Amino acid sequence: MIGESGVRVGAVAGVAAVSGALCWLALSVWGQGGRELPQLPWVGVLPLLLVAVAVVLAGWQVRSYTRSADVVSAGRRRVAPQRARGTLVAAQSAALGGAVLLGWYVGNALMHLPDSDVVSVRLLLLRAAVSAGAALLLTLAGQLAQAWCRIPPGDDDEDDRRDQDPGEVAYG
Repeated sequence: MIGESGVRVGAVAGVAAVSGALCWLALSVWGQGGRELPQLPWVGVLPLLLVAVAVVLAGWQVRSYTRSADVVSAGRRRVAPQRARGTLVAAQSAALGGAVLLGWYVGNALMHLPDSDVVSVRLLLLRAAVSAGAALLLTLAGQLAQAWCRIPPGDDDEDDRRDQDPGEVAYG
């Protein structure tokens, strides 16, 4: 699922589709037993959007460093390798986690769709759709930040060692 090029769009779409199908199946079985379907609160949308913004901002910081043409100014705002790696992991997690949540919310929406002529069910369908939109934004933010974390062609550790101040100690 995660190769050298990162989390692929096809893998994210597959995770969302499998999650949606499993959630729809589980909710169908749950509802057939006469039980009420889970409620989707509006407050669940906000954390998804906040995490999406945080992932994009962290990815932008890595991108601005890796794309900097000015070596002197890039050195002043150098991103630690651990932080860049953490940003990449967060981006990939956001992409895959957002896909799972997208499937969950789409599965919920599909369960409410047949009864959408009822006002109360229409509100549940709206909540599921808005939540699915927020999960999709989280997925897209993860994919974007992951792309921004790519090292441009020709950049490697040798370039970093050559640019290093002779007084600095190289690790690794």
